[in-house]
Amino acid sequence: MTRDYSGHRSSLRDSSNVAMRYDAYGRPLKGQSTGMPGYLKFLLGFLLPYVVINGLVLMFVIASPKITSDDPDTSDYKTANISVEIDSLLPLKEITASIEGVPVDLVKDGRKYHATVSNNGVLEITARSLNGMKQVAHTQINLLDETAPSIDENNVTIGAGYVEFTASDDQSGVNWDSLYAVDSDGNNLKPTDVNKTTGQVTFSFATPSITVYVSDLAGNQVSANFNLT
Repeated sequence: MTRDYSGHRSSLRDSSNVAMRYDAYGRPLKGQSTGMPGYLKFLLGFLLPYVVINGLVLMFVIASPKITSDDPDTSDYKTANISVEIDSLLPLKEITASIEGVPVDLVKDGRKYHATVSNNGVLEITARSLNGMKQVAHTQINLLDETAPSIDENNVTIGAGYVEFTASDDQSGVNWDSLYAVDSDGNNLKPTDVNKTTGQVTFSFATPSITVYVSDLAGNQVSANFNLT
């Protein structure tokens, strides 16, 4: 009996076109694709994109500005200048500044903002980004001279027609050129001697009393009255 295997061989050839080819030991021949495992397809096709996209969304939702400021600086002890830099992932919606509740103007210069304050206190800067998140920074301003000079009344010498005292100022310093006095007759007097190193000041006068005026470089002034009797 003769059997026809031609159809069977044809079926095998057809299936071999789509099936994997193996060597004599049953291992897939090199260079053939074994296909991507299901877990890897899930990881790369769904889980990883899901994590990345949601991470980016979360980052934009919670991103808040970052505020950095330079140390305050002054040239006259009357006003202080401070520079502020704001880094924000999103555009800023608003930025405000105040010192002890009083608004302070901010001048934009590139990525920086500049503020000028005229009194000591806590400078508060608030930056709010487009997503509503905000950051608040505080800077202590204490370098402005708001205190008048001092006259050491425990170190005063009053003699016949003169008075000596010591003046000092711990911040801007005494404005020695501004020293003057008014005697009891209303005459304006300038000091007869000033020792800027020790702070000792001498006034000569011929009336029963004298009032001296001492100012610092920030314009603060103190006065003291001295009597011969």
